[in-house]
Amino acid sequence: MGTDYAVVEIVVYPVKACKGVSVSSAAISSTGLLFDREWMVVKAENGRTITMTRAPKLALVQPSLPAAALRGESVPANATLEINAPGMKALKVPFQRSSQGNIVDVGMPTIFDVQGVDQGPEAAEWFTRYLDMPVRLVRFDPSKQKEKRQAEQAPDGFVTGFQNTGQFLFVSEASLDKVNSYFPKAPFPMNRFRPNIVVRGPPSFEEDKWRQFTIKHMGTQLNFSYAMLRGICKVPTINMEKPDLDNVEPNKTMFSFRSGPHVGLEYEKVKKAYFGSYFVCDSTLSKPSNSKVQVIGVGDNLNVITMKQG
Repeated sequence: MGTDYAVVEIVVYPVKACKGVSVSSAAISSTGLLFDREWMVVKAENGRTITMTRAPKLALVQPSLPAAALRGESVPANATLEINAPGMKALKVPFQRSSQGNIVDVGMPTIFDVQGVDQGPEAAEWFTRYLDMPVRLVRFDPSKQKEKRQAEQAPDGFVTGFQNTGQFLFVSEASLDKVNSYFPKAPFPMNRFRPNIVVRGPPSFEEDKWRQFTIKHMGTQLNFSYAMLRGICKVPTINMEKPDLDNVEPNKTMFSFRSGPHVGLEYEKVKKAYFGSYFVCDSTLSKPSNSKVQVIGVGDNLNVITMKQG
């Protein structure tokens, strides 16, 4: 059908529930953007994930990775994941994978049979002190994943890291503009919704209807397929600069025009408002292990191929 849409922002969230890293380009892995949600904070006693709604202070934690790593390029053996937070000295976690850490069974709301590798006592102590609760930092290891997860209408065989549902969360600028039309005096920033890819060009909420699209980067084409709509949790109500759990907006208002019936969902396990859609990169399902690193960049063209029926 042809469209003239453009990628205008790419955000990687190395540590789940913490601040994102906005990049000009990012490599694609078998689980989504390379290193997206690859690390996660979990309860020390049972491996359950610590979400931002459980610990709002995570919203102030800023991870950073070597820029070359995010592009899929090699990095020095002593490279680190650096993590900063207010009132804390920088934590530096070895970037290179190690087989020495304990294997942790990770519990997440929508995921079963996922494991992570414990990142050691220094990282555990740092996060325990910052959050004032006993926690550990774990890293996703694809070789430890026992079950491949499938979303609503995604192609078979896709996997994710510590993301809740899909590989890539796409949102259009117009969709946020539509939400903010209800809040003219205090519009909400895009980071409340934590997308991976922000797109300019489509009308509001058109991303709900995309079935397949392509993104071209420097002559290479990536193919994406729809997985499912993204039902929002309480996170969009949290101010990412002054986090607390006392707010109800924008969720309360969004429920009046973006609930299940408004977006065509006949059945919902949990009543939610919906914003953005998850997609899977088809190229990751069949890419040979020795093939060239695939990259997506700001400014890339997005071309919608087919729309969902109905």
